[in-house]
Amino acid sequence: MPYRALSAARALLALAALASAPALAQGAEEPLYRLPGATATVEGDAVTVRYRGEEHVYVAGLGWLSGVPYGAPVIAGSDVLVDGATLESLGVTTPRVEAVRTSGDAEVRIVLDVPSLDPAQLGDMRGQGTVAEGDALELRLPPLVLPASQPEELGGVELSLAVDGAGTALRLAGPAFAYEYFVLPEPTRLVVDVVPRRVLDQPEVTRTLAPGVEYRRFNYRSAGGGSVVHVVSIAPGSGEFRVVGENQVPRTTSQLASGALVALNAGYFDTATFEAIGYLLVDHGLLSLPSRGRASVAFGGGKPVIDRVKATVRLHTSRGPVDVGAVQDGVGVVSTPGALAGRPDMGVLVVKDGVVVENKVGPRQVPHGDAYALVYPPTNRDIALLDAGDRVLLDARIEPPGFQTARYAVEAGPLLLKDGLPAFEPVLEGFATGQRILDGLTQQAAIGVRPDGTTLLVVAETMRANDLVGLFLALGASDAMRLDSGSSTTLVVGGEVVNRRTERRVVSAIVFLPERP
Repeated sequence: MPYRALSAARALLALAALASAPALAQGAEEPLYRLPGATATVEGDAVTVRYRGEEHVYVAGLGWLSGVPYGAPVIAGSDVLVDGATLESLGVTTPRVEAVRTSGDAEVRIVLDVPSLDPAQLGDMRGQGTVAEGDALELRLPPLVLPASQPEELGGVELSLAVDGAGTALRLAGPAFAYEYFVLPEPTRLVVDVVPRRVLDQPEVTRTLAPGVEYRRFNYRSAGGGSVVHVVSIAPGSGEFRVVGENQVPRTTSQLASGALVALNAGYFDTATFEAIGYLLVDHGLLSLPSRGRASVAFGGGKPVIDRVKATVRLHTSRGPVDVGAVQDGVGVVSTPGALAGRPDMGVLVVKDGVVVENKVGPRQVPHGDAYALVYPPTNRDIALLDAGDRVLLDARIEPPGFQTARYAVEAGPLLLKDGLPAFEPVLEGFATGQRILDGLTQQAAIGVRPDGTTLLVVAETMRANDLVGLFLALGASDAMRLDSGSSTTLVVGGEVVNRRTERRVVSAIVFLPERP
C-alpha cells in the first residue's frame, strides 16, 4: 500500500497532536492483545502489519492508512500487539481474554474473563485433583485472543497461557498443588483454584564454588511463613560483577549467564514489549534511564553500591537548554551501538559526535561511535523541531555520586536496607500499595552487601517482599535491595538453575565471573 512520507518535524508534530487527543489518550490505557497469526515489518516511519493475507500500514503522524482511528501497533519480538478497537476494525471475531485476574497467596484463585465466549463452547468444564512436583495441569480451551501482559507466577505456581494449532492451552506447574476448576456464566469466566503444597524439609546444602565464593541452601522462617532460601556469598576481590542484557531483547537468565559462574535476574521490564524499566548501564553503555527514584545497584568502583537513584536530563541546543521530560513519560537515553530505542508513539533523536543524525519516531538504531538515541514524548515541540545537522549537547546527571563512575548498574527495588537499617518504603519509589508483586507470596530475588564488601545474591522461593528485610539482617547485610521477582526469579549456579524448573525470558541479569588462577 503506497504512502507519502512526512518530514521528520511534520511527522512528530502530527504525532504530538494525536497523542494529546482524548480518543488516543484513552486508548493508550487500554490493554494490548496479540494479533493472532500476524507479522510486521518496520521501514522508516511506517509499520506494515500482515494479517489474513492483507497488508495494513500504520504511519507515525498519520495513523492507519486505512482510516482506522485507533492506536499504534507495538512490535514485541515476533508478536504484533494492538488494542481491542483495532482488533475489531480488522475483523477479528475470535473471543478474547479481557483479563486474567488473580488473588490469594496460600490459596490462589485465577480467573479468566472471556465475556464474548459462549459458555457452551467450554461444555461441562469442571474438575479437581492434585499435581505432583515437576508435573503440570493443562486445560484445553477454544481459540482465544490473549492479552499481551498476563501474570506468569502465583504463589510459586507458574502460569502459562498460549495459543497453538488446537486452540488455547492453560498450563500450571511448579511445586505440588491441589486444584479445582469450573466455569461461571454471564459473563463467561473460567475459575481455577490452586493450593500449593510448600515443602520445607529439604536438606541444607553448603558448597564452595570458587575461592571466596560459597553457595548455601537452607530453610528460613519469617512472619509470612517458611521458605527455602538460596544464597551465594562472594568475598571482595574474588572476581568481577557485570550487568548483562539488552533493551527489547528477551533471553533467559541461563542464556544471559554466558559462561559466568553465577547469574541472577535483575531489572524490571515491560512484559508486553520487553523494554527495560529504569536504570540499565552495561559496560558504560546507557540502555535506560533511572525512573521514579527507585533502588539500583552499581558495580565497577570497589564494592557494589546500593541506593535510590534519580536522573536529571536536559538537552542544550542552539535555541537554549531544553528539559527533556519525565522518565515515567517514556523518556530514555540509549547509547549502546546497535541497540534499538523508542516505539512508534515516541520521538527518537539520534545524535552522533554531537550532531543530530535523524529525528523521527521509533524504533531507531543507535549508530556506532560516539552516539546515542534520545527517546522523548512527541508533545515536546522544542525537540521535535530539531533537524539533521543541528548541534546538541546532552546533560544526563545520575545521583547519588557513587553511580557517576559505575561501569555497570541496574534498577529494580524497593530498597530493603541502608547503612544497616531497614529502608523498605515502597511508596517512596513509586510502588503502589497493595500490589501483588510486593504483598504476595512469591519467589523473591535480591542482592545485598555486608560491611566488609561481601556480596550476597539471594533467592527466597516463597516469601513476601518485606520479609526480605529480616532475612538480610540475619545474613549480616548493611545494604540490600529487591530485584525483579515472581516468575522472573532465576538463580544460576555453575550452569544449573537451582530454584525452578522452567525459565522466563528477562531483559537483564547480574553475573559473576571469578578471578582466573
